[in-house]
Amino acid sequence: MIRLLSPLFPALLFSLFAFSSASHGQDFDYGDMELTAPERYDKALRLLYGIDGETKNRMGAMSQLKKAAAQDFAPAHNILGLLHLEGNGLFTSPRKALHSFEAAADLGDALGAYNSGYSYLVGRGTRHDLDKAASYFQRVVDAKNATNLSPEDFGTVRNARAQAYLLLSFIYDDDSYSRHDEEKAVQMLLKANELNQPRAAMLLAIRYAKGEGVGQDQQRSLELLERYKLASVNELHNSFNPVLFQGMHRESLREAVKSLVTLYEDEMSEQIVKMQTNFGMTLLDDEKLYDPEQAFTWLRPVATPDNPAACARLANLYYLGLGTSQDHAAARELYESAYRRSSLACFNLAVMLAQGQGGPADPERAEKLCEQAANDSWYPAIYHKGKLEKAQIYSAKAALELVKEKADQVDPDALYCLGRRTLFGFGVERNYTVAKNMIQRAADLGNVQARFFYGVYIANDTRLLWEATEEDKAIQAAADSGYPPAIHYQGKKAESSSRYNLALERYQQAAALEHLPAINKLGEFYRDGHAVPVDYAQAVSYFRQAAEQEDAIGTLNLGMAYEFGLGVESDPAEAYRLYQKADEYGSLYASYCIGNVLASGKLGQAAWEEAIPYWEEAGDNKVSDALLQIGDCYREGKGVEKNLTLAMAYYSRSNELFYYGDDDTNYRLAQLHLDPKSELYNPNRGLSLLRNLEISGSYPLAGYQLGILNMEGRGLKQNPKKAYAKFLRAAQEIGAPLKRGLGADFDRYYNSETVKLSSAPITSYSEEFTRDGAYDACFQIARILLKGDLIRKTSPEDGIVWLQIAAEGNHAEAQLELGKRLVKGQNVAPNPEAGWQWILKSARRLDEARYLAASQYFDGNYEPLGREKAIELLKQAAADGHLPSLNLLKEQGESLDGTDSKPATIPGKEKRGEDDGFDSPIDLDLA
Repeated sequence: MIRLLSPLFPALLFSLFAFSSASHGQDFDYGDMELTAPERYDKALRLLYGIDGETKNRMGAMSQLKKAAAQDFAPAHNILGLLHLEGNGLFTSPRKALHSFEAAADLGDALGAYNSGYSYLVGRGTRHDLDKAASYFQRVVDAKNATNLSPEDFGTVRNARAQAYLLLSFIYDDDSYSRHDEEKAVQMLLKANELNQPRAAMLLAIRYAKGEGVGQDQQRSLELLERYKLASVNELHNSFNPVLFQGMHRESLREAVKSLVTLYEDEMSEQIVKMQTNFGMTLLDDEKLYDPEQAFTWLRPVATPDNPAACARLANLYYLGLGTSQDHAAARELYESAYRRSSLACFNLAVMLAQGQGGPADPERAEKLCEQAANDSWYPAIYHKGKLEKAQIYSAKAALELVKEKADQVDPDALYCLGRRTLFGFGVERNYTVAKNMIQRAADLGNVQARFFYGVYIANDTRLLWEATEEDKAIQAAADSGYPPAIHYQGKKAESSSRYNLALERYQQAAALEHLPAINKLGEFYRDGHAVPVDYAQAVSYFRQAAEQEDAIGTLNLGMAYEFGLGVESDPAEAYRLYQKADEYGSLYASYCIGNVLASGKLGQAAWEEAIPYWEEAGDNKVSDALLQIGDCYREGKGVEKNLTLAMAYYSRSNELFYYGDDDTNYRLAQLHLDPKSELYNPNRGLSLLRNLEISGSYPLAGYQLGILNMEGRGLKQNPKKAYAKFLRAAQEIGAPLKRGLGADFDRYYNSETVKLSSAPITSYSEEFTRDGAYDACFQIARILLKGDLIRKTSPEDGIVWLQIAAEGNHAEAQLELGKRLVKGQNVAPNPEAGWQWILKSARRLDEARYLAASQYFDGNYEPLGREKAIELLKQAAADGHLPSLNLLKEQGESLDGTDSKPATIPGKEKRGEDDGFDSPIDLDLA
């Protein structure tokens, strides 16, 4: 059965509505007068969707639609058909939908003919019938009623015609069709392409690349790929629903659309790169199409470090001088860029290193790379192991021929490697039964990799829970033979069932055989305290051992140890370097960590704008936390212009990675639902999500967020006392520092017998996120207590203690507020020196603190700061768009680019008549 695309029902509905609105420019008095068919149709839509002052009334809408249809008004028949499909106001009935579509088609309506054809094509409401489908689609392309239509209607009919041409090409290309005609199929694709149908351009590009039904023409194929991208972006523009952007400022709307289109263009570019790579590989692997010169032309533009397949194939062409002049140095450079993610490149690089081709020889590294390729089941690496000096460079085709030849000779290694290829369809036709027999045969002949693979990927499909399974027996046989992955796998199974002592034993056995995943696991066990006491120094030694062998996970774990100060002194710069190495080694999580370090300010000033591209890369690798971080940036306007629509888009992408969604995403979605500026504003839904998270007990920040709502009176009745109670519970997540900060006053707020505070350090970003929320809860408690009359038996001086706890937890707003109070002596003994230290700490992240410190220097109130530092702080804040800082910078004769705009003046003691930042109390109405 051919693969088909679903029709554009939302576009059709939009067109039908547009028909009514475009056709009638005046208001009608609908009283009891006799209505024309278009007027009935217009009123039906108003009632159906509750627009233009009408109250939603499905029964009334259906009545008007049926009357309009009885007057032979084709759009009414069409929309009745769509409503029958959706079950919107009518019983769901594909058969009745088809009758309505055919009635519209019989009245000469192109959209009705399209929907009728699609129904016969997919067998919806009737039997599958290619002849009838083709007949209706032909009516669409031959339709003469595209004149005197509104622009919206014309666009929809044009889209339907383009889609009809595309589907006609599928029908004519179907071998089961009585009038199968490949030449006509191509003609239909060309017609669809003329109407900017993106999938038609893509299919034509493939045909011209491979010479299927047309003459092989690479330049034409490239042009069609570019047209495919442009047509797809145009289709995206046309699909935007104005309702999504309702209420947005024009400039914000423009930026939202621009960002969405840019994201889509990037995705399309990636897809085109994959297609170009596949074209080049096909021209090398398919005997009928074999053309190395054209393959070279396809592969050269896309052979980049993030496309290892293209690099490896292009390197082969350079090495052998096929399609280009022979160049061993260029081949070796390309193999170097691809070897971590391409077994072909890994082995061929090993051969060049062993034989000193294209550069200096390195026999020791050559053996390591050969071992790596062999572990990935690349048969040439197994076959030539220990004799690389006599090995040849292999193409994908030559490697396949070798493994087939040796498998025919019943070589167990070859049987295993070919079985894996057959199981996954790598270079051969996918066939589970044949693959299973090959791998089982290899296992019976003593291949330990085959035994392990059979147990993990094949035998577990039919295991019995009440006895030793075939899977267990196969893996045990491989483990008994000393195969490290099998031993490690047994450790993972034990760990998954919390049998940590057995897991530790297995990991130690595999680690003794230098199995890197097991070495990493030992580090994690010592870090997390599984079956052994927590020992961060020992954990670091294992991570370092793996990192020294260029292991991605070991390098990543070592970086996290340096970032969080586990077993080593905290060193964000070293963590950043290690994350970059882990990314280079192939870690999908490393780019997320790089973004976090940049945005955290641990390397200096928080660099949100620089962090976002790294999170984008991690999000493309399905790291949900990275997508949440980008969503937060758009929700809060960090590093990008605030855009709640895009925030929702990223949160939705994260949610789609989980079958039931996840708590982190639901927490963010709740905040969007509670934001009056969001088109998703739905306080009840937001509160429901937060309360469910709070009740679950697994997400402490939910209670904290409910406290914020209680304090602000947003979605909940304003109640500082309830907010205070929720903040106290959330603050417990700080752990032991909370008890140290409160000292003897701890028992005033908590019951020491029931409240157990953790003393473990932060070891992950999720823990860091929760801790930051807990410190903000401390800050909110301080705000409430500093008010002075909201909580019984407390005083503003108690608020200073909570401010101190939050400030010591690196809470920037708390640092600023504490510093201001220490300088002025508000509710605390004056201590200007300590106060300014806190303000400068806050200035690492807050523009308000930068401005305050600099302005006080120029007012003569903080001379120790110095002019150079004051100007630096102003430039940092101005670069973030802080207008007061930019204005003060200009007053001082400075500009952002470092040039003087006018002579500088010496700061005097007199005030400028502006707020010095110290006088106003904390405003409880501000979040």
